[in-house]
Amino acid sequence: MSEGASFPQLFSGLAALSLALVVSAWIGGQSIQRFKAADNTISVTGAARKPIKADFGVMRASISSERPSQKEAYTDLQSAVNQVRDYFVNEQQIPAAALSLGSISTSSVPELLPNGNSSGKTRAWRLHQELEIRLDDVARIQKLAQDSSELLARDISFEAYPPEYLYTKLGDLRVQMLAEATQDAKLRAEQIVKSAGSQLGPVRSVRTGVFQITRSNSTETSDGGMYDTSTIDKDITAVLTMTFAVE
Repeated sequence: MSEGASFPQLFSGLAALSLALVVSAWIGGQSIQRFKAADNTISVTGAARKPIKADFGVMRASISSERPSQKEAYTDLQSAVNQVRDYFVNEQQIPAAALSLGSISTSSVPELLPNGNSSGKTRAWRLHQELEIRLDDVARIQKLAQDSSELLARDISFEAYPPEYLYTKLGDLRVQMLAEATQDAKLRAEQIVKSAGSQLGPVRSVRTGVFQITRSNSTETSDGGMYDTSTIDKDITAVLTMTFAVE
């Protein structure tokens, strides 16, 4: 092919290449503009904290017996359970419906040799039964847990566990707390953009966090949320993250 014939083709190719570069540059510029527009946002965290008081209490305890035979252990356990039930229902005036008993668990106690090893024989049988009292009076639950040690003086093998204090109106409170956290986030965002000479635009996204229910004035947090049941007085904290457009 001659040089005269190849020049128009070369010119056409260069023109096409130039056009492609111009188009690519325009597309790239538009992408950068869209990216900047999408990035023109602000994300802030809002929080709301409120003190609450538990309105429901749970007391749990264990009654046990250890005797040479299963029959003796069972008879002894039943006697102890009846005494404990009488103590709570009749002496402490707890409604019978508020008290429940779990199933009986049984375990063997091995006979030990002088060297500390098991002889392979059973020395005794140990039975225990769980008891639970549930009341909407947390002060009563607290006092029951403290006073139940009286049963030890009656030669009853009784162990009370730390009581649990719950708040039963969390469903309604969550809505209120999220609304307050939302207002807190919006106020923070408005203050930040105002100081930068901009205006706050519409909400782009909202991400709610977990609720933290802790003892009063505690700084403890957990990624999965917390629910303290050891105290009557608690704090509930709601946290969320909001992203706003900036104009």
